[in-house]
Amino acid sequence: VTAFSSFFISCIRNHIPSSVRIIVQMTIIASLVIVVDQFLKAYAYDLSKQLSVFVGLIITNCIVMGRAEAYAMKSSPGMSFLDGIGNGLGYSVVLLLVAFIRELFGSGSVFGVQIMPLISEGGWYQPMGILLMPPSAFIIIACLIWLLRTYRPEQVEKKV
Repeated sequence: VTAFSSFFISCIRNHIPSSVRIIVQMTIIASLVIVVDQFLKAYAYDLSKQLSVFVGLIITNCIVMGRAEAYAMKSSPGMSFLDGIGNGLGYSVVLLLVAFIRELFGSGSVFGVQIMPLISEGGWYQPMGILLMPPSAFIIIACLIWLLRTYRPEQVEKKV
C-alpha cells in the first residue's frame, strides 16, 4: 500500500490542488487498502478474517499519509515507489523486532517454541507478562530509539 500509494500520488502530484491534496491522498490510500483487503478475502480468507479490523485502519494511518505528503508530492513516480517499498520494509523490520522482543521476554518463547526455561517448569526464567500488553510496544520502541541514538549520535536531532 505504501509503495503504490506513493507511486500514484507522485504521478498526479502536479495536478492536485493544494486545497484538496489530503482528501485526494486519503482517497488513493483508501482505494489501495480496499484492493488489498479484497485480495486477502479472495486468496487468504482465514488471514483476512483475523486482520479485517486492522486492514481498515491503514486508510487513516498517519505514517502512510505523512510519507505521501513529504516525499511522493515532490518526487518522481519511480523514486516514490522505491521510497514506499523502503519505508514499508523498514516499518516491517521495526514491527518484527518489537514483536520478537515482546514475545521472547514476555513469555520466554518465540513462535510458540519455549526458548527460555520457565521457573514454573523448573527453569530459570520468570516471564515479564507486562511486555505482552499493548503499551509495552511503545516502551520497547523508545528503548530502541535510545539505543540507536546512543551508538549513532548523528541520529540525534539538532537543537534549534
